[in-house]
Amino acid sequence: MTAATEPARTVAVVGAGPRGTAIVERLVAASRRADWQGHLTVHLIDPHVGRGGSVWRHDQPDVLLMNTTTCQTTMYPDESCRPVLPTLHTETLADHLAREGLGPGDFASRAAHGRYLARVLATAEADADRARLRIVQHAAEAVDVTGPADGAQRVRLSDGRVLRADAVALALGHLPTALGPRSQQLADAAERHGLIHIGPANPLEVDYSSLLGRDAVAVQGMGLNFYDAIGMLTAVAGGRFEPDAEAPSGLRYVPGGEEPRLVVGSRSGMVYRPKPDLPPDSLAPYVPQVLTGERVLELAVRPAGVDHERDVMPLMLAELRRALAEAGFTDLATDEALLHLLFPFGRRGGESHEPHRRTRDVLRQALCAATEPDPAWVLIYRVLVALRLQVGRLTDLGAYTTESVRRDIDGHLRNAFASWASGPPVLRVRQLLALEEAGLVTFTGPRMHLDIEEEAGRFAARAADGSTILCDGVLEAHLPPVDLPAYRSALLGAWRERGEVQKDSWASRGTRRRMLTGSIAVDGLYAPIGVDGTVYERRLMVGVPVSTAQPGSAISAEPGTSAQLLRHAEAVALRLARAGGALAEERERVER
Repeated sequence: MTAATEPARTVAVVGAGPRGTAIVERLVAASRRADWQGHLTVHLIDPHVGRGGSVWRHDQPDVLLMNTTTCQTTMYPDESCRPVLPTLHTETLADHLAREGLGPGDFASRAAHGRYLARVLATAEADADRARLRIVQHAAEAVDVTGPADGAQRVRLSDGRVLRADAVALALGHLPTALGPRSQQLADAAERHGLIHIGPANPLEVDYSSLLGRDAVAVQGMGLNFYDAIGMLTAVAGGRFEPDAEAPSGLRYVPGGEEPRLVVGSRSGMVYRPKPDLPPDSLAPYVPQVLTGERVLELAVRPAGVDHERDVMPLMLAELRRALAEAGFTDLATDEALLHLLFPFGRRGGESHEPHRRTRDVLRQALCAATEPDPAWVLIYRVLVALRLQVGRLTDLGAYTTESVRRDIDGHLRNAFASWASGPPVLRVRQLLALEEAGLVTFTGPRMHLDIEEEAGRFAARAADGSTILCDGVLEAHLPPVDLPAYRSALLGAWRERGEVQKDSWASRGTRRRMLTGSIAVDGLYAPIGVDGTVYERRLMVGVPVSTAQPGSAISAEPGTSAQLLRHAEAVALRLARAGGALAEERERVER
């Protein structure tokens, strides 16, 4: 990008969650460099600015929990990130929350994380030398960004103001989307028959009180969003969980009185297991001995592409067998035992015998293994976390054939990995089991299907075993998809209408067949591409909507892991500073 020549040097950051806050913090760090020139104004735009952003805002109910421990989150880069800019602070979320009595292995509320983000932003503002850099907060939504590909941009806000900026960074997470065809059918049926339908959404945007007083509600999805729904629904119902040493869950649920029966299922039937209840330093990363980094690179350059089931799954099973046998757990070191653990309903959710009992038993066994804890179970957890990273690298490198991505990775493996490596805190699984013990949860297993019984005026939840349960509500318990055409963002809608953004596509090795994604196409990593091929260099995007270019874009950063969030934040901050004329591009090139 060519540096700005106009005297009013200004940049904008849209989004004040972790990504946007990190970009601002890195801009403040950049302004401390000796070669910083003149003054730069930074506009930070978010309806929840100063409160942690929409997902983490610090005024949300404490019932919503983080799914990582406090020591696994930081907003400041360390040596693993190889920062070019100075590191001004080192305070992690654990450091920040220690004063509130939380330990490094505790799961904090999302509101607590929001307080940490607010502190990081306030600290950045205090660190900024106002003669060099000024941060201006705008509690509004950016509804449009206009301007030439390599010139000044105009940012229109929801309150009517228009800001000029030499460059704009859009730091975005999951965005609201229009309902898909099937979801719209369910919503239309709900309107016809006086039922309730809640589509995919951020849990904070859902009115869970609308489910109270219903007889039965079908819940599609058994991942983290489902666990959030459990917490929110029981809170608005006025129910409470009490300790009960006699109950398998360790809890007893005392209803508020209007809770519906939840009929829970998903495509795969995979419910997320709890994370091991252990001190963080006892969960050291496992280093693969079979599916090593070298083996990943060897697979990635095969001209014909990689088939997961043929080329990679045997290596995964060999890795697990080797680790378990070496640790003395020979009874589990067989393919049959491992496949049963990984896929309790079969590789593709094909088994349907007694789905409720089997799902409950998987959860009870996982709860015991996580809380005792069972060393074999913990080892499997550590190995799967490492294997997930290796499979992710293969995917990011385009190693898999397109067919294998669709059939194997998206078809069942992501769910299997997530059910082990991305689970909730132990408390959430205890609560789910307590609801099941209270007769308020029924598991349908894999291949749950929803129909509309027009004559009965109800939804019909059809289970894997062929049984049917009539429901008067549907909750789609998952986040909105990454889907540019469906985004309801006013800003991205304006770009779509003007042809200033387009869908990305992905191609694997072998056939090189391209597969459209819902992600936004960018040049390199950050600059969106218009339908005519124009690269909008003064618009820089990070986060979920550009997930094809930035795969594995996490919503938080873990210390010591070369966190992608922090590395992207620094790269974008440097580009903003150069676009605003505060840093010379030539110097940055030399340093890199």
